[in-house]
Amino acid sequence: MKDEQITIWWTTRIHLVDPDKKQIDKLVDKYDLHEIIEQDFLDFTTQDKIDTYDDCLFLVMRFPKFNTRTKKHFANQMHAILWKNFIITVTSHVTNNVEKIQEQYRKEITEAEDDEEFKLSPYYILYKIIDAMYDKVLTWMSKFSLDLLKIEDAAMDANSVTQETLSELLIKKRSAVLMKHIITPHTEILSELQTATVNFYEWDLDVYFEDLLYKTDKILSLVSIAHENTESLFDVSDTLTTIRTNKIISILTIFTVLLGILTRISWLYWMNVALPAQNVVWVFWRLLGWMIGITIWTMIYFKWKKRF
Repeated sequence: MKDEQITIWWTTRIHLVDPDKKQIDKLVDKYDLHEIIEQDFLDFTTQDKIDTYDDCLFLVMRFPKFNTRTKKHFANQMHAILWKNFIITVTSHVTNNVEKIQEQYRKEITEAEDDEEFKLSPYYILYKIIDAMYDKVLTWMSKFSLDLLKIEDAAMDANSVTQETLSELLIKKRSAVLMKHIITPHTEILSELQTATVNFYEWDLDVYFEDLLYKTDKILSLVSIAHENTESLFDVSDTLTTIRTNKIISILTIFTVLLGILTRISWLYWMNVALPAQNVVWVFWRLLGWMIGITIWTMIYFKWKKRF
């Protein structure tokens, strides 16, 4: 394509991260945005939706973002306004996917054929942004599955689950639930977007958004499997904890029995009454031998019964 087409592409998109009211007011005045859009820009708690206006489309979608400090995912909301030849995207947090898309498609636009002018459209740009977001989610889901396998192997090898492992499992479970809540509304949003864009764009780009719908279904399927695997690991954790607790109780019971027997024998010679052979020197050693013998016999008996 010609160099001027590349220049056109750079001027068809604006991206802002967590804009302040002054920036939003400037956008509203410059592009004569509807007051509802202005309110949504100021409120990053808006639910996912798509609104159709006379000259533009406005949609709100959330995507998962990973916090490296807390090791948890959270929702990063994206607002997008699409005109016929222009797009504005606004995110509540910085996202590398949106920032890198310019560099990724500088070469693609340069090498595009003359019949691929649709790649300059805001519709296609939005597709590439969402597609990059989904690819990142799919990468994370693969890592999620590997992490669960490592947790399971570690738990089986140690026959126990540590507090750290339980905390990690809780984080994984929360992330899986969050991912499901974030991605589920996308199916409806993308279907409505595919229908609404017919009135705004002359190009037939249905195949691209059908690809997004396919990825949405794939992500939700992987999330469902990940959630089931996490629940299964919690069951394994409960089972291993119960087995370990029962083993500890068994050992404590054995020691209680031993101490009870030995205490009973020694208690007899603490009484202030005359006892047989209490003045015979070797009786002490015989009693001590009996106590040691009883202890050894009891331990052998419990070992035979596989109590410990």
